[in-house]
Amino acid sequence: MSGTLIRVANRIGHQVNTRNLSLVAPSSSHIGLLLKQPQYSTRCSPLLSQFSQFSQSSFYSTAISGSSKDKNEPVHPTPAPVEDLAKALKTGSAGSISPESSLYTASAPEPPAPTGVVGKAKDFFRKGKEIVIQCKDGVKLLWVNKRVVKELKKAQKEEGHILTRREFQLVNKTEIDLKRMIPFGLVFLLATEYIPLIIIFAPQMIPSTCVTPTQLESRRKKIHEKRCAMTEKLIRLNRREITKETLANYNSFITTSKKYGEGFDYNIIDREHLASFCKFMGLSGFGPKFMLKKRLNKHMTYIKQDDELLQKDGIDSLTFAELQLANEERGMRSLEVSKEHLEKSLAYWLKVSLSKDTEVPPALMVFSRMFLLHSTFKSDPIKK
Repeated sequence: MSGTLIRVANRIGHQVNTRNLSLVAPSSSHIGLLLKQPQYSTRCSPLLSQFSQFSQSSFYSTAISGSSKDKNEPVHPTPAPVEDLAKALKTGSAGSISPESSLYTASAPEPPAPTGVVGKAKDFFRKGKEIVIQCKDGVKLLWVNKRVVKELKKAQKEEGHILTRREFQLVNKTEIDLKRMIPFGLVFLLATEYIPLIIIFAPQMIPSTCVTPTQLESRRKKIHEKRCAMTEKLIRLNRREITKETLANYNSFITTSKKYGEGFDYNIIDREHLASFCKFMGLSGFGPKFMLKKRLNKHMTYIKQDDELLQKDGIDSLTFAELQLANEERGMRSLEVSKEHLEKSLAYWLKVSLSKDTEVPPALMVFSRMFLLHSTFKSDPIKK
């Protein structure tokens, strides 16, 4: 009798656990609905099932985009005063100054630091193991991206397939990651224990698929702090007629471009300023002038192509993560700001970059971002 009761109790407990697990674990059909991936041609369909397994790629976010905005609404940035910028630098803030309706959320608090030699050694080993696993998964994802890009290029060449903005981003990022894979692969095979040091001191050597969200946010904070310091120095030492207020208005921006555009030619700019422009855009500032010129020109050409695709697809189609990346690539603030701010800053960039009134030099676009780094965007009053 007792044996029968025990078997019945065990069966009831098993059913309860099974029900609890079914409530916690989402079904595969729900997960499939959350994944937003670009539409490929029929040639790419055999690879989509493999590509969905690695949906954590930075090129495809599962965030749901917000409601559409009025595209006819004029956008004019309001530059922040120098005093606010200096105050932010002194306090060590890496974000905006009193952002309104900020969507930035702080990360979860880290566990207390281990004490003792044994505890620190175990913690170091645990973190190193996590980094190695992340790198392995990133390499697998890069291999899948390579196969998808190959099919995209084949469809583009044979069938005349026109790349969407997300496909263009995937092709560009994969080509860059494959170049980084050569030195990174050698280090991964010959000296795996040095990978954490490379992540800290040489993040430009790591493929984007191997970077964790925490590492990406840390990199963005460092870039933003450098941009803040460069912006404060530029505004303090500026002796030209170009001011923050001049660049914050579209008409005066176009007038400034027509008047001073020739002075922002790559061949006229000296090496020191070219290095500053490269660093501000998140590029390396090392090398002679011709290398800096080629590096900056390549990046701005990519930005120009991306601008045209953004104008075609619309800013409303971007997710919050994609808006952050687009703003960061153009030298604009991407942390601790609302989605509305990211959309308006990107809209003003596109309005100036793709202006039909005049062709704005790429170096002037970079120069303007230094002045407008801490600008804010307010809705213009409706004219009756």
